[in-house]
Amino acid sequence: MSHADAADYGYEWIASVPGSTVQPSAMSADGSIVVGNFLTYFTPPSGPGGYVSNGLIWTDGLGNEDIQPETGWYSLSIGDVSSDGSIYVGILSGGNPTQAYRANATSGQFDLLGFLPGGTVSRATGVSGDGNVVAGWGNTSSGYRAFRWTYDAQALSGSMQELGTLGGSNSFANGISRDGHVIVGNAQDAGGFAIAAYWVDDSAANAIGVLAGGDESNAVAANADGSVIVGQSDAATGTHAFRYVVGTATIQDLGTLGGTYSEALAVNDDGSVVVGRSGRSDATSSGFRWSDATGLISVDDWLRGSGVTLATDVTNDASAVSADGTIIAGTLRDGKAYIARGASTDPSTPSAGIVAVEDYMQSFDGLPRHFFVPQQVADLAMNGANSSPMFHRLSAGQRSLWATGDLGAVRNEFGTGSTATGEIGFAYASTDDLTLRLALGTSYSKADLDLDGYSRVQGSYVLPEVSMAVAPSVYATLTGFASIGELSMRRAYLNGTGADASSGETDTRTLGFRARLDWLDSFSLRELAFTPYASFTHLSTKTDGYTETGGSFPARFDAVDGSSNTIRLGLDGRHDLTATVSLIGRGEIAHRFEDQAPDTTGEIIGFSSFDLPGAPVEQNWLRGGIGLETKSGPLEGQLMFNASSQEGGSYWLSASTRIIF
Repeated sequence: MSHADAADYGYEWIASVPGSTVQPSAMSADGSIVVGNFLTYFTPPSGPGGYVSNGLIWTDGLGNEDIQPETGWYSLSIGDVSSDGSIYVGILSGGNPTQAYRANATSGQFDLLGFLPGGTVSRATGVSGDGNVVAGWGNTSSGYRAFRWTYDAQALSGSMQELGTLGGSNSFANGISRDGHVIVGNAQDAGGFAIAAYWVDDSAANAIGVLAGGDESNAVAANADGSVIVGQSDAATGTHAFRYVVGTATIQDLGTLGGTYSEALAVNDDGSVVVGRSGRSDATSSGFRWSDATGLISVDDWLRGSGVTLATDVTNDASAVSADGTIIAGTLRDGKAYIARGASTDPSTPSAGIVAVEDYMQSFDGLPRHFFVPQQVADLAMNGANSSPMFHRLSAGQRSLWATGDLGAVRNEFGTGSTATGEIGFAYASTDDLTLRLALGTSYSKADLDLDGYSRVQGSYVLPEVSMAVAPSVYATLTGFASIGELSMRRAYLNGTGADASSGETDTRTLGFRARLDWLDSFSLRELAFTPYASFTHLSTKTDGYTETGGSFPARFDAVDGSSNTIRLGLDGRHDLTATVSLIGRGEIAHRFEDQAPDTTGEIIGFSSFDLPGAPVEQNWLRGGIGLETKSGPLEGQLMFNASSQEGGSYWLSASTRIIF
């Protein structure tokens, strides 16, 4: 199969497909892996076009995958997934005869399951917890039949077994228990009515029956050991969801949310929680959750009872549930997929909430870049006010004390953040050609994220520097940099109909150096003296991992390491206005060798891991600056306004003052 990344966001990103509905179909036992489908419009080589299905997997370690059919097939859908999420099954159709498949998400192995004797069509609808037994149905020479397909690990192949009916022509399998022994669906009786049924291993079909007043029924899902089966049945007042207990052979009408129909779509491992869709009295539909304690209630009301604020009902259905019944997936009324979590008695479990997966993943947008705010601050400290080493030269035997700093703003797609550095230092010149400097500084920067989130770093640094003449009027400067700081993140996202946020703090460390050459006053035009320069800056940053607190869907982030290597070519200009005041200017072009930031990995707590591809990094930008230099006895000062085209654009004010003695 071809696996195409759908987006840069990694786990759980769902593309918004105009005119289609994203539909989760199943989840792994712990709720961390969700499979589903979305529609795209397809135009075949001949004949009219139409909507076809692509599969979607949000899976641990692989990020989001858009599962597309290979050449020769037009449509692929995923119907079920194994307990650990490694095996998924479904249907290939269009172009070739419709056929069931079984695929390994880890190895990429893909198997067509074939057909029943005399058949030309097959469909896989369920898979056991270990991935070795597949339930489905296909046609035969005498009608449609449910089947059980069993994988032989030694032979590396499988075999298909036809399952019987209740005396009629057809039977269909819709699901399978997690242990692989019980397959559920429906089978025709002698009168031609479709009756909910189940098969245990290779047994004959067992009838579940119908609700009072009904003629037909259909079983959709079973719990882990097949002791509880759910589905829907005709009833006296419409079509109602049912729950059937095998041991007592009792079928229970679960009712509706006020409308005339409901359908059960999934059941948790012990059979105590049933989820599905129900009509409302106002002709809308909602996802429902049933338990003995609450009866049938909407997922929206279940969340409200768990402390989630929902101004209006937002769910359309509930199509998957975790083994313990606390996590539900389905579709919202706007067509987006959602994941909902109810309240838990475990204090380590995050609070209840519901998120549209697409909207939630937007809260990660920008993180792969903003994790390196510490590196941006380090670059400002070295190439902001400290980008004028010729200003700090001394004559033999001279010493100086100085203070310098930068104050500015950086734009990005979410807004404008502030940034600042400040330092004090001491310098000494042993000869006219050698100046040594040592500075201690502090820094601060804040970058905006979506929905009023932010990434903020503050810390301290040490900056040693040596400048020496290597040729007449040519000076080489080597600058070191080491900093420690604290990175604070506030990641905001929508929880139901309101805003929510999770926050965290961690330590960050940056090491680096700059090598620079200045050709002091190498040429003049009229009364302007020009100093061309070239520099190379290397920075290496490590941000420790951390776990967010607060909010309904916090995440854990792994440690991130990354580096940048940047070359700059520039020209400084100076025009002496008076004996003590000079007009200064700067023009610079910069190139960074890396084209993207490192990946960001971690885990959405209670769901799954994620792997966010590194955000693209702007490699080329321009910088300009204009300002003044002043002298008054032993006091000297420099003030420059700077602007850069990097990223969304930035601007800052650099200021330096020193006393020479």
